Amino acid sequence: MAGGGTHRRGGYYHHHRRPESTPEAPLAPCPVCQKPVRELSSAIAHRETGSPAHFDCILKVLRDEHQPADNENICYLGNGSFGVVQFRGGSPLGFFVRKRIQYEKTDAAPEWRRTIPRGAR
Repeated sequence: MAGGGTHRRGGYYHHHRRPESTPEAPLAPCPVCQKPVRELSSAIAHRETGSPAHFDCILKVLRDEHQPADNENICYLGNGSFGVVQFRGGSPLGFFVRKRIQYEKTDAAPEWRRTIPRGAR
């Protein structure tokens, strides 16, 4: 019988069950926009509440507070800090950080961040 291997209808793949979905914890709302934060790996700890906030929401808040000029932008510098970056000469390589903004507290990681698997951080 040709082609009668394990891939026939009702064969090998039919007997394996999909893992049962486990109910997940409710998603925390973003303190800025009040929508649920689905990607904790890209979330930033809100400076007032410490709860997870959307990265883009924090960028918008910082843009409104610091109002960068035409040749400036707000950029993430790492370790919870942002900067007002000024570009020179029209080249993305020609820039300097005009102002550093430490947004997240650096003393200890928030509890919600400790629940993220190491590879996803």
